[in-house]
Amino acid sequence: MVIVEPRIGYERLLDALREWGVSVCSGVTGGGLVHLLKHMDPYIPQRTRSGELEFFTIGEYVADFVPLGHYLATGEIAAAAATTGAASKLLLCGLSDAKLHNIPAVYLIAATPSSMTFQSPLQDTTESGSNMIGQLMAELPQGTFVLDDIESLDEQLAAVWEQLNQSKPVALVLPPDALSEMTSPAFDTGMRVRPRDAVERERPSAFLQHHLSHRRKGRIVVMAGDEAARYPDLPYLTTRLCEVLKAPILWSINGANAVSRNNPYGYGYLGFGGNDRAAELWDDLNEHDLLITIGYCADEYTTNFSPAKAGLVWNITASAYLYGSAHGSFRHQVAGEFQQTVGDVAAILRETILWCQAHPQICNEESPVYPDLNTHAFERARGNAVDIAAFYEKLDGLWQPDSVGFDDVCLAYKDRQYVTQRPHPYAKMYSLYRGSAMGGAYGLGLGAKIASPGKHVFVFSGDGCFRLYGGCLMEARQLGITLFVLDNASYGIVEQGLSKVLPDTPARRYHGELERMDFAAMARACGWLSVRLSPDLSNLSDIMREAYRQDRPSMLVEVPIDSHQIVGPNPRLKNL
Repeated sequence: MVIVEPRIGYERLLDALREWGVSVCSGVTGGGLVHLLKHMDPYIPQRTRSGELEFFTIGEYVADFVPLGHYLATGEIAAAAATTGAASKLLLCGLSDAKLHNIPAVYLIAATPSSMTFQSPLQDTTESGSNMIGQLMAELPQGTFVLDDIESLDEQLAAVWEQLNQSKPVALVLPPDALSEMTSPAFDTGMRVRPRDAVERERPSAFLQHHLSHRRKGRIVVMAGDEAARYPDLPYLTTRLCEVLKAPILWSINGANAVSRNNPYGYGYLGFGGNDRAAELWDDLNEHDLLITIGYCADEYTTNFSPAKAGLVWNITASAYLYGSAHGSFRHQVAGEFQQTVGDVAAILRETILWCQAHPQICNEESPVYPDLNTHAFERARGNAVDIAAFYEKLDGLWQPDSVGFDDVCLAYKDRQYVTQRPHPYAKMYSLYRGSAMGGAYGLGLGAKIASPGKHVFVFSGDGCFRLYGGCLMEARQLGITLFVLDNASYGIVEQGLSKVLPDTPARRYHGELERMDFAAMARACGWLSVRLSPDLSNLSDIMREAYRQDRPSMLVEVPIDSHQIVGPNPRLKNL
């Protein structure tokens, strides 16, 4: 065995971060972090990365979403850090979205030494102050680790990795007194921090033989949930599965990244901003049908509390304990029987496709094919505003390879999918809708660009969302992202909804109006390029050509829109 030389706790923590593949940490320095951050080089855009862990200085509300965009773009884990006091509260919106969307991320949060309890220290995080550890434990009971014992540090770090390996975020609380101590010499057992484990494979053959060896009376329907977007081969495999079974497929907004535009059996996005054919298919499921789900996805945004009415739901997943599950199952969210196969998702699908090819008697009769997945016409914009439906239609023809986009919590995360209907092969699009933290998409975009500078990163945000990150434009001026700001001088998604929820209430009491802002001037003042989209879309092609130009500053595009133009459906209004 090899003897591990003693190191201070901060250094051992940094070793672990490197072993987990963390190469960037975002946030703002401060008293509780300085002894950790002094070991990191600054992250500088457009400079060749050192390969060492680097620190990207940016406000905490933006920083907390950077690890999420980083992971969605590359599958690589990143970190965010906050010092004591209000900084930690600003950091935790991203942590919530990481939990709700099953994204592994590391949140490093400085803490007041427990010995300071009842001593009135500055920015008191102890039980007598903000009780920060109690708050974190309430949200992440298995994912909160207080690194206050240098002798158990390696054991704790191994447990941290177990959480990350299950697609869960972690909060590491850093008391400076403990982490400044020296670790004891020890024997290296090789068990401190293991490399990321391959998912153990569970064979689907038993399920297929038991449930599908004889022709079912009903249909077979496929659903791609958010989890399915994590696997690069899924668009091909879901298409082959649908072709072999002649089965229609529907998908969640992020699950669309696991579906090919050319899948002839596509029925569209389900739920908030979803397509009419997808809604009809979901509502038409009955006790005779089999629903094959790849990452069961039954959040309010997707199914609006409507349980899957199929007689049998078969879920294929890499982890049984994802958000929304109860005791490792989604049985509570289906009307009929629920079965689950846990393992390598792509391998399970390949084996299922081969099995179904060998048993053609189980396939559907030919399912209807719909070139148009909507049955309702778009409303059109009023006045001198961009027609948002025409905008998304034209934009859909301008994507180039290696594009990734993020929809913020505004009309952008409701309308795009209804208009475009199917995912684009060149552009992966994501929305962290479960936490619905306004302004979070900006941090996602920065994280994606830092993780993969060669990708073309687009953020679609609202004028209300902009107010939450507008002070952090300067730090991203050299990243080269493209930010579309939908400007309607209102919280448009709220105003659209309240006109139906509170039809007898005067609009002035919706409290949705915003003061007009010169976004282009703000962007230019921060070193960005800026342009205003013409209402007739005549300059959109030029804007997109500039967006794909390499080695340019970041660019903000103002999009004047009409908040009264209702495009995508909002079934959630029934719950308000």
